[in-house]
Amino acid sequence: MQSGQPQFKLDTANLIKAGTIPVIAAAIAGALWLLGFLGGLLGILFWVVAAFAGYWYVNLVLKSGAKPSIIEVAIHGAILGAVVGLVYAIVAWIAISIRFSGLLGLGWGFGDVISQLVSGAIGGAVGAAGWYAYKSGMIKTS
Repeated sequence: MQSGQPQFKLDTANLIKAGTIPVIAAAIAGALWLLGFLGGLLGILFWVVAAFAGYWYVNLVLKSGAKPSIIEVAIHGAILGAVVGLVYAIVAWIAISIRFSGLLGLGWGFGDVISQLVSGAIGGAVGAAGWYAYKSGMIKTS
């Protein structure tokens, strides 16, 4: 790498610490597809869980005293959000398949899993960047 360019370092320790609660929340949200009548509410719940993953990561990092850039925070939030999206999609796919007697989720497939992974990454990045901007004073509330 050329001098003067910052190097990106994957924060695996904090991602693993921060990932536990959002991944459990994503699994529970995906399992709610067993109920079947929640429909669109589960889509909203997924975005909340993805943004929460980013928020949770930033909270952990700021409590540790680290001062990463907003880009680093957004990338790590996207990584955690993607994991949350993947967990949600797989559990939802299984729940839908069970609910509809193993018909493979009535059209749910690999493309839907990838879509949730990307959506989770976006939600995690937005949640992380937004919370970091708020907590670091980039966004003024008064």
